[in-house]
Amino acid sequence: MKRTWKDKLKDFRLNVIRVFVGVWLFFDFKIKYIYHDGFKPNRKEPYVILGNHTFMFDVIHSQLKLKNIPYTIASRILYTRQPTKYLLGNIAHTIPKSKGEADIKAVKTIFKMIKKGYPVIIYPEGDTTFYGETNYMEESTYKLIKKLKVDLVTVKAQGGYLSSPRWATGKRKNRRAEFHYHVTIKKEDLKDMTVEEIAEVTKKALYNNDYDYQRKVMIKHKGKKLAEGFENATYICPNCDSINSITTSGNTITCNNCNTVGGINEYGFIEGFKFDNLVDWDKYQRKFRSELRKSKIESTAVLYYSDFETGVNTLVGNVTLKYSKGQFIFSGALEEVIEAEDIQHPMLALRRDLNFTYNKKNYFVKLDNYTASFVRVLQEKY
Repeated sequence: MKRTWKDKLKDFRLNVIRVFVGVWLFFDFKIKYIYHDGFKPNRKEPYVILGNHTFMFDVIHSQLKLKNIPYTIASRILYTRQPTKYLLGNIAHTIPKSKGEADIKAVKTIFKMIKKGYPVIIYPEGDTTFYGETNYMEESTYKLIKKLKVDLVTVKAQGGYLSSPRWATGKRKNRRAEFHYHVTIKKEDLKDMTVEEIAEVTKKALYNNDYDYQRKVMIKHKGKKLAEGFENATYICPNCDSINSITTSGNTITCNNCNTVGGINEYGFIEGFKFDNLVDWDKYQRKFRSELRKSKIESTAVLYYSDFETGVNTLVGNVTLKYSKGQFIFSGALEEVIEAEDIQHPMLALRRDLNFTYNKKNYFVKLDNYTASFVRVLQEKY
């Protein structure tokens, strides 16, 4: 299948824009690209790339040096807000997909772009890590790789999470990351591999724990607000097992129940608490889901309804969202009670945007607090 003049025009325009984006990113993040297994960034033939998702802009960094610009799978949620709606829809090479659910249209587009000679890049976690470790990967991805019948290239990012944690509201200095490219499975080997074998090889190739990486390199990331936002990733104090008792200010973390005072140091490690990293902290707090579901959670928020077909968010207004006894209770601009068991496709976008479907309507709730608490009440996947 040949590329149309529209494809070629978009390629040209995107190549010009990438020069300016590259200059901006050079000053924002220091990146090191490492190529293995004979992979060359100027290869012309199509292939599929799988990457681990460590920070927001690794999607851009991972393809910036690739001459044949890939098409990237992007969450349909991002097409409902500006300026990302315009950038993704009119400039970038992207394929919209609904997170956590089958999307036949997206799959057909992937095959179409491969036939046109484009690489396709997929982040099988479906979400940027909140805790610094490669997360659950969508199983449907491995079936897709088997059917595409092209080389599988993996790109593993290291260092990006602690340079720019998803939960953090304060910026770190000296932000840097490494991107390692491997030709993980050649297309001629795919036909003899089961989906399970493809999954095993891929998970091993992409697994990363940024805290383990940091223990080796010990890069300083100074800042005045290193801890702020931490309470949106945690909901259990590991020192006293209290729920939603963590507060932050500057570089300081406090538990208001046991009065433990700790913080985040310039290397990104936690001080003063049972765990010095969020990977272990999260594994511990996951054991308390039943207690979390019995608790009460409350946050102010701004509510929108999202229309994925038109790409429009409709503002409902300021609300308070409460969780209690298995119910999500809206008050303010919306007065509504929703049973948690009736909520479908719960997921997070960006830092604190809770999205879910109820009664065939898409809710976009921009939370102020307790992001992880609300999400974990609904699902344990991410």
